[in-house]
Amino acid sequence: MGKRKTCLLVMLIFALVFSLSGCKKVYTRKDMIEYAEQTLEDKYGEEFQVRGDVFNVRDTAFQVNVSPVNNPEIVFEAGYNVAGSEASHDFYIEALVASQYKELAEKELGEIPCDYCLRVEVPWDKRENPITDTSITIDEFNKITEEKYQNVKFTIYFSKEILEETDDYIYGKLLSIIEIHESRLKVFFLTKEDLELVKSDYSERYRLEGSTMDIIYDGYTGKLIGGKKGYIYFLGGEQKEKLSIEEFTKKMEEIREDAKQW
Repeated sequence: MGKRKTCLLVMLIFALVFSLSGCKKVYTRKDMIEYAEQTLEDKYGEEFQVRGDVFNVRDTAFQVNVSPVNNPEIVFEAGYNVAGSEASHDFYIEALVASQYKELAEKELGEIPCDYCLRVEVPWDKRENPITDTSITIDEFNKITEEKYQNVKFTIYFSKEILEETDDYIYGKLLSIIEIHESRLKVFFLTKEDLELVKSDYSERYRLEGSTMDIIYDGYTGKLIGGKKGYIYFLGGEQKEKLSIEEFTKKMEEIREDAKQW
């Protein structure tokens, strides 16, 4: 009789565990997308649209690429927990400020004789009281954020046709960008096909897709044996000063020679 009671007890425990696990809500990717769009609309008072699918899904946590419906050229990243956890983030304000820096940089570049893609990133300000004013200007943003959140990062991807211009011409354009604000500047010289790949990624994503990242950062920075040499760190990282015209010219000689094989 004791064995029978024990068996019944074990069966009841299994039944209870099964029933409790069965009550756990399963969230679909559609649920996650709708949650992100509604959360952003509630926060900023405008409509948003998720670009592509969710990614980095961990149980009920996830990330998305998003654009405001009234300005689809701006793409930013957001991360949430659809189960209602407070752990969340979005880079909308930073993306809006970055778009203003981009406009200033494009004016400095002017009518350059080649195709290019300009990427601008403003670090995410993890403030306790988030900024929600979508009309905020660069000056207003810099007045209310710590200095570490004002370190703007410019990355410009030129088509290799720019190499037909003189070093002085290219150097002057790059110099004008970093003079907009204290910033870092990475420069790539790419084939037409790879530039189109970069532009396609950034039209839908906040960051380059993994395979594109490999093609560009591994393929042009000299990391791979036999890879292309089409990258210059004009200013950034531990490099406290911009490249001098002499240093720049030396690097450009190497890039131009290598580009003959592309």
